[in-house]
This record gives sequence, structure tokens and C-alpha cells, in this order.
Amino acid sequence: MKTHLIIPPSGYIAQRWKEHNTMPPLGILSIASVLEQSGRQVAVTAAEVLGMGTRDILREVGAYDADLVGMSVTTENRFEIFALARAIKREYPGKTIVIGGPHATMAGLDMVANIAAVDLAVVGEGERTILEIAEWQEAGGAVAELAGIRGIIYRREGRPFFTGARAMIADIDPLPFPGKHLIPMERYDFRWPVGGQTLRATNIITSRGCPFNCNFCSTPTNWGRQVRGYSPQRAVDEIRWNRDRFGAEVLWFFDDTFNYSRRRTEELCRLIVREKLGIRFVAELRVDVLSYDQLALMREAGVQYISFGVEAGSERVRRDIVRKNISDEQVLQAVAWAKQLDIEATAFFIFSHPTETWLEAQESLAFIERIRGQADITVSILHIYPGTELEAYAREKKLLPPDFSWSRHDRRVATLPAAQGDVPLFKERFTWAQIGELILKWSAGGKKIPIWKKLPEVLRSIRSPRDLGKYLAIGWVYLRIRLFGR
Repeated sequence: MKTHLIIPPSGYIAQRWKEHNTMPPLGILSIASVLEQSGRQVAVTAAEVLGMGTRDILREVGAYDADLVGMSVTTENRFEIFALARAIKREYPGKTIVIGGPHATMAGLDMVANIAAVDLAVVGEGERTILEIAEWQEAGGAVAELAGIRGIIYRREGRPFFTGARAMIADIDPLPFPGKHLIPMERYDFRWPVGGQTLRATNIITSRGCPFNCNFCSTPTNWGRQVRGYSPQRAVDEIRWNRDRFGAEVLWFFDDTFNYSRRRTEELCRLIVREKLGIRFVAELRVDVLSYDQLALMREAGVQYISFGVEAGSERVRRDIVRKNISDEQVLQAVAWAKQLDIEATAFFIFSHPTETWLEAQESLAFIERIRGQADITVSILHIYPGTELEAYAREKKLLPPDFSWSRHDRRVATLPAAQGDVPLFKERFTWAQIGELILKWSAGGKKIPIWKKLPEVLRSIRSPRDLGKYLAIGWVYLRIRLFGR
């Protein structure tokens, strides 16, 4: 039996990292490796780096002629995946289309109910589930037998049916390395600037889950709040493999919280130093569990760029709404430590939280000014993701219509696809002009965003007079700031 996995033309990288859009997708490559390890045939089509469109992908699907065709879906790229699934099903109606990934986990029932081309949705981690799906296909693919596979959604009597949650993989050490060897890694020309030069880079993930519980984040549901990390030795083995097999000089850790465990973080860093791996690192941290000694050890191990979420300048919003219990002092201390250790730092800020006032939004702008020049800044408008506490709040407040479906474009819902991705924005108190001011006042002052480069994408995203109105409001703010500085 053969499985064909498809990486879509737009890839999977979030909007804020679009300049780094040539990193291989580790989730679907992990699925590929597990299938390969089981002795089954698997192919991966990396459409994102091969410049392939839908017609090219259909030719690949026909040529490989697999029994199962699989894709991973995020909320950002869901409409592209749905369109691709429909195209494959039209051309090859006999193939079983399996969709996994974060959006399938959080909104799989909605997806299977509304996207007829999707035969199976995988909920949660897919490495064990895909093997049982493969066994089911090999045994004849009888629909009645699907009920015995935990962690999937399929149609039973025309309605989506969830077979029940599958337990998380307790020990992830035995999992094989993601199947980067199955894709043209030479086409993933990801580079990272270090000391005036750009070094060859790639990504890695060494843990699953997040012990924290921010109201807008889907990670605790996707991966669990009990973090499961590779042992330091297993992590080092994969670091070395990326260095030796693919020439990586910089590794971007995709772990949600690199320093979730002080002991593990320090053991891993000491092992990297002891084994003289000579690799630079990028990692996302929590500042409330960070110490100077830990950061200094990370620097010795090769970490040269860190990022962390501040989310809001208002401690009330941060503590009571986001539920991120970090103080201004902890953020400022982390920034100071990074500067002292010659580590680049980026702080993430989000505008338009539930109950956030205009004055509290100004606190975020003021906080950004406090650390400008010492840390890079990334700002965005709050996004609503399925299955989160924020989504429940948005539905309760009717910011999402009662009949809202994640599987359909809905003009009643606030989005800025050209700037923030095609994901609903949480817009409770602020006008579009205020949202434009919050984003552009900072970015224009910092010369951060080449606005006019976004214009073609903006024009393509306009689907209604309402869309035109919001972009005109934001455009007027942009012109005002550029002309008058306020």
C-alpha cells in the first residue's frame, strides 16, 4: 500500500514569518517517516518549493497512484487545502483523502461536515493513527471498520462521527526523525543572519505541549499541557543529523516553550557544549521562568536569537485576560540580559484583546517604545482560532455569527487576509481606523513594513464593499501617519 503526502503551494509558515517561508513542515514529515519506518511506501510532494500549482499536483497524484492521499491543515491555509482536496477528489474519486494537522484537531467535525472531499480527519497526534488507517486500507477499507480507530472523524450515515480521543504519545523518543530526506531539502534555501553573514538554517522541534494556558492559544488542546520532550541525547542526535546530513549551521527550535523545564534546558545545553556541535540556535522562551544563568548557558550552547510573548503593555490585560502572569520587570530584565549576552531578542505584542480599552492599547505602544532599539518587535491583531477559550468568548458575544463555519468564507467576520492571514480577527471595541493606527503607528515609525508591497495582495483580498471600507480606513491612517507623523 502507498501513501502520498502533499505539502501545498503556500506552505505552512505563519504570516509573521513569511520571510522565512522555506522551512520544511515537520508534522507531515514525521507522518512520512513513521510510514516509511513501518515498511510502507510513501512519497512527499513539496509543492511549496517546487513551484507547483494544482494541475502539477494532480499529475503527481496520478503518477504515484497511492491508495491514501494525505495533507496537513492549519487555520491559515485551510481554504487552500479544502480546494486542493476537492480537486484531487474530482480527478481521482476512488482515493481516500486524509487530513490532519492543527485545524483538523480543533475543527475536524466542522470540516468533515462541510468538505465532502475529505474522507477522514485525524484528531491529535497522527503518528500512531496513520498506521492504523494504513492497516484499515490494506484490509479492504470497509467504512464499518473505521469505528475501531481512535482519533479520527469520518462520515457515518452521512454525518460526521468522532471515534474518541486517542491518548497522547507518552514517550516521543522512539519516533523517527522527520522525513526531510524524502523532500528536496536543497530547495529549502532557508538562511539566518549571523555576524554579518547568512548561514544555512533549518527547523527542529524537540518537545510537544505547553504548560501554560493563554486564552487565545490552541497548543494546550493540540499537544496537551503536559509537555513531552525528547531526552537531551535524542535531541542532540537530531541536531547532529540536521548538521551532518543537510548542512545546517543554524537551527530554529519550533518548541512552543524551549525553556519549559529548567533541568531539561540546562542538560540539553550542557550536552550541546560538551559534544561541540558548533550550531547556532533560535528559540522561543517564557521570561517568567528564565534566569540569567540559564540564558548565559544557552548562549554558550549557541543560542543567538530568542523571542517571547509580551502580548500586552497592560498588566491587567496580560494577567486577567490573556492569563500570562509575567510582569513588566521580567520582560525588561530578559531584554537587558539578552543585550548583555549579545543575543538578539524579539518581543511579540497583540492588540484588541477582550475588554482591552484604547488607553490600555496605548500602554502597549508605550511599552514598545521602552524597549525599541534593545529588542525587535512584532505586532499583530488578535486572531480567533477554533477550539480556544477566545473562540467560545467570541461566539458568546456574537462576534462570530451563530451559524459561523470554519469551512466557509464569511463576509460577516472581520479578517485582514493580506496582512494578518485569512483567520477571523477579534474585533470587539476598536474601529478599523483604530486598528490601523495601532499597527501602522508603530510600524511606520519603525520603518518596519513596506506597505506598498502589500497593495497587490490587498486588492486581491477585497471581496465586498465592507472589505473595501476597512482597507480605505486603514489606508487613510497610513497616509495621515506618513504625512503628519500622527
